[in-house]
Amino acid sequence: MNMHLSACFVVGALAGVATPAHAQIYLSGVVSYGANASGGSITEPAEYDNILGTGNFAVTINGQARGTTFLLLDGANLFTFSGVGSQYNALSLYFAPTGAPFSRPFGSLPDLVVYGSSTPNTPAAGTFVQTNGQFSGLGTYSGATSFTIGDRSVSVTAFTFSPSTGSGTFELTVVPSPSALGVVGLLGLAALRRRR
Repeated sequence: MNMHLSACFVVGALAGVATPAHAQIYLSGVVSYGANASGGSITEPAEYDNILGTGNFAVTINGQARGTTFLLLDGANLFTFSGVGSQYNALSLYFAPTGAPFSRPFGSLPDLVVYGSSTPNTPAAGTFVQTNGQFSGLGTYSGATSFTIGDRSVSVTAFTFSPSTGSGTFELTVVPSPSALGVVGLLGLAALRRRR
């Protein structure tokens, strides 16, 4: 956030103008699959996930039990994943506004997808990617590079995968969404006018 916008936000808060509460974003589900050079699935129907009750093999996220959801904080959020096969170099990621257990319908398209080995790659729109649920099939990806809930937007900013260990890392970065920055700026301007 730039200094001018920060100053407007502080002035708005001090002048008694209500400021919006920040939306919360949780990582609620992860599905691991093998991807080709374009991010399309090559391992369907086999997949791993951290979602309760699917019957799939488990992928472990940050060493936590299957079904764990993770609150994302503003800035970088680093995750580890492990327990997958040597060709499972892609993740379908699902987000939610609460920490409740994953509850999307069977075969839901992911909010974001990342694949590769040392950099975060995003499949192009129209690529067939893995959905959630055992034998759920593939879905056509939107090509999204970020996902927004309320006034926050999340994107994948780092990704690594080691075939020899079946493990890797990924980083999710949360920032104010462009529309949220506009609202905060307007509140600050309103507060400045009120004080004059």
